[in-house]
Amino acid sequence: MNILKNKKIVIIMFIVILITVSFIFFNKSLKHPLKSDKDIIINVKTGDSFYSLLNKLQENNQINGLGIIKTYIKVTNTVVDVKPGEYNLHNDMSVKDIINTLNNGLAIDVIDITIQEGSTIDEIANKLEINGMCAKDEFIKAVVAYPLPSYIKQSKIKRYDLEGFLFPDTYKFSKQSSPEEIISKMLERFEDVWQSTLKEANIKVANEDVEKVITIASMIEKEAIVNEERAVIASVIYNRLNIDMKLKIDATVIYAMGYHVKGLSYENLEIESPYNTYIIDGLPVGPISNPGIPSILGALKPEKTDYLFYVLPKDGGNRHYFTNNDVDFMNKLEEFGYEP
Repeated sequence: MNILKNKKIVIIMFIVILITVSFIFFNKSLKHPLKSDKDIIINVKTGDSFYSLLNKLQENNQINGLGIIKTYIKVTNTVVDVKPGEYNLHNDMSVKDIINTLNNGLAIDVIDITIQEGSTIDEIANKLEINGMCAKDEFIKAVVAYPLPSYIKQSKIKRYDLEGFLFPDTYKFSKQSSPEEIISKMLERFEDVWQSTLKEANIKVANEDVEKVITIASMIEKEAIVNEERAVIASVIYNRLNIDMKLKIDATVIYAMGYHVKGLSYENLEIESPYNTYIIDGLPVGPISNPGIPSILGALKPEKTDYLFYVLPKDGGNRHYFTNNDVDFMNKLEEFGYEP
């Protein structure tokens, strides 16, 4: 009888301990759900639900007791009307605090910044400074020090290793965002776009070839005006590479110079630089701009042509003349008013 009685006591004690521990964990999950020693910035997009935000926090290992929180929401019939915006979740917030912040649209101050396709890192830095985000030098310093993903090759002769990979788009940045957070968001956007573009093109690219594609895309971005010509310009680049013919792309000279000029001189074309495709063989050492989706697609799926030359009319037209014949090309240069 004593043994049976002792077993009952042990079972009761175990149940009490289990309930106590569960209550403590349940209470902690609701009072201190965030697993971070610093505040967490979340970007809520139109159509996002509270559950999708919770799942994202879980994926980033930033929340405790996801199941408990979801159960609490259902049991209490709590309505969470998530409003788009960027929110700062303090690490000491309770679940009720988070819900209140999202329900009331207490978004932090954000700045909409549009980075144009073909922008360079220097131009991005200027735009961030003009918009009061951070000093240009501060951003450049962060770019140089930023850890590189595996698909980017580090090189001492590149201007910036990250050139080409800060995706041009419209961003909502918090005024409190650090340069590193800005870089991270732009790089993350590039990776999302890269994967979706590969899927659209139905192409696989090895890690070691990503930079080659983006370098070609960055030249297309600077050379093309209309989307219909991007894959054609890509074909000229690949055709020249295939026969070991210098690319001689003006945009690479301008990047090498570090400032824009309307017309290049013969002296400009001779500038010593690993980016100047008038003097080097093959591709420049790295991308010369941050390309958009159409240029990346063009680099991934070039048109099948035999073109080796193209020239843009001087009259302000936006379409190039393409040819595979150097005599024809020289005649067009003369016709369009270019000096021989």
